[in-house]
Amino acid sequence: MKKIIISLLLVTFAGTISAQTAVDRIFDKYAGKDGYTTVVINSFMFRFLSNIETSDPEYESFKSATKGIESIRILTQDGMGSQAFGKELLKILPREEYEELMVVKESDEEVVFLVKEEGDRIVEFLLIVSGNGDEDALIAITGNIDLESISSLTRGMDLPAMENLEGLDR
Repeated sequence: MKKIIISLLLVTFAGTISAQTAVDRIFDKYAGKDGYTTVVINSFMFRFLSNIETSDPEYESFKSATKGIESIRILTQDGMGSQAFGKELLKILPREEYEELMVVKESDEEVVFLVKEEGDRIVEFLLIVSGNGDEDALIAITGNIDLESISSLTRGMDLPAMENLEGLDR
């Protein structure tokens, strides 16, 4: 009986590890390391904020924009000398699972906007900033997402790399 229970636990644990996405692996690899900042906002925070009563129209717009969002995860570099995780992510990301919305290339930086769809819904939105190692950023938004909501959300949040999302609904 012990062998069966241990086997089930091992299979369950192995299944959890294999279910980890490329984005999860990047967050796990760099979160908490010197030179990196991680921000994670979970659905509980959005539910908590939606209970606040106010007559501010901008706040009402924010509540509407965050309605279907399950999480926002942001990983940024704090300065020079950090490994260029943006290029690493672009290499290991299963691109066939994502639709490319837009790519912006400058001399030393590339900004890639990707979405993952399930049916007719966007369930994951990625913004990847890949540069020369001092400006890389990853924003991963999951949930029931529409691009207009993401664009209006960025106007209400002063978080790292969010300025790259402004005007996305156009």
